[in-house]
Amino acid sequence: MEERKQRIYKWTAMGVLVLIILMLVTLESCVKDPIIESPTHTSCGTPLDLSLPNFFPPMSVPGENPLTVEGVFLGRNLFYEPMLSGDNSQKCADCHHQDLAFSDTVRFSKGIDGFVGTRNTMPLSNLGYGSKFFWDGRAPDLEHQPIFPIVSPVEMHEDIYHAVQELQASEKYRGLFYNAFCDSTVTVERLNFALAQFMRTIFSYNLKMAPGDVGRQSRNPIEERGFQVFIDEKKGDCFHCHAVNIFTTNFEFANNGTYDGTGDAGLGGQNGNPADLGKFKTPSLLNLIHTAPYMHDGRFKTLREVIDHYDTGFHVTPSTDPNLLRKHTDGNGKPVARSWTEQDKQDLIFFLSRLTDDRLRSDSTLFNPHQ
Repeated sequence: MEERKQRIYKWTAMGVLVLIILMLVTLESCVKDPIIESPTHTSCGTPLDLSLPNFFPPMSVPGENPLTVEGVFLGRNLFYEPMLSGDNSQKCADCHHQDLAFSDTVRFSKGIDGFVGTRNTMPLSNLGYGSKFFWDGRAPDLEHQPIFPIVSPVEMHEDIYHAVQELQASEKYRGLFYNAFCDSTVTVERLNFALAQFMRTIFSYNLKMAPGDVGRQSRNPIEERGFQVFIDEKKGDCFHCHAVNIFTTNFEFANNGTYDGTGDAGLGGQNGNPADLGKFKTPSLLNLIHTAPYMHDGRFKTLREVIDHYDTGFHVTPSTDPNLLRKHTDGNGKPVARSWTEQDKQDLIFFLSRLTDDRLRSDSTLFNPHQ
């Protein structure tokens, strides 16, 4: 009898266990599969062929943010979108004017609260060929660059998540984000990625600075004289930073003698490396007649002032590159006038003023799409 009870308990326990397992399986089958979201950088749409001039080198584009027609159009809309500022009054284009080669006319641009910055607005072109953006290199790449002016208290002064909410509330932008990323959800990363895509389409060039026969055949006699001053190490000696190429820059950082050991330390102030104190990103020389004032702090109003600075007005500090300025000093580190004439200086200024690209300033694919 006792043995019979044990068998009953045993089979009953097994039955209960089986029942529990069946119930769990049934419950699990009733739960919807979890939504596996694609990475926020996922792009879709029509691959964009930039149609760069055939003498341009290939542009390296991050695999996680490929150029698409829809992505660039979204970025273009955002570049001209005042919702990215705290009071919806200012857009990126208010400091980067297309007719000024995407620069500004003032020494320091003014933000939405009336504050002015401490650095001159950099022109925007050929950014897809560079890295470490801003005068001090604080942004490692274009995908991280856009957020800085948006959240800056002296610029657009916006809470980035508030901007995202405003864009998300817009039926227009939900559609644009869907077209660009196959998802209408607005995120900070997608906002940055779209702006980066648009900025990669801003390219500029002037063949007068091209190396070899291409550049030589593009220059008239006066421009050729100015170019020879440009590359003469005893005269202009400009080519170490402003490379002889269609970009007119090496995209690097240099201490060009504007730093006297105090004040804005540029790259060195950003990364803490004493060897980088006073180094600032080398800007392009393209469109100089539209991008004054010059230098990271806009201290010079004219190209003549720039020439005089490199002649006898520069400072020498431990981080000054010997190949740039130290060789133009006496034994005590004081500037020594270079071996050039007044005509040499005038020819150089004329040459620099001719490195313009009117196509950039009138390119309809870069216009404000809201107008």
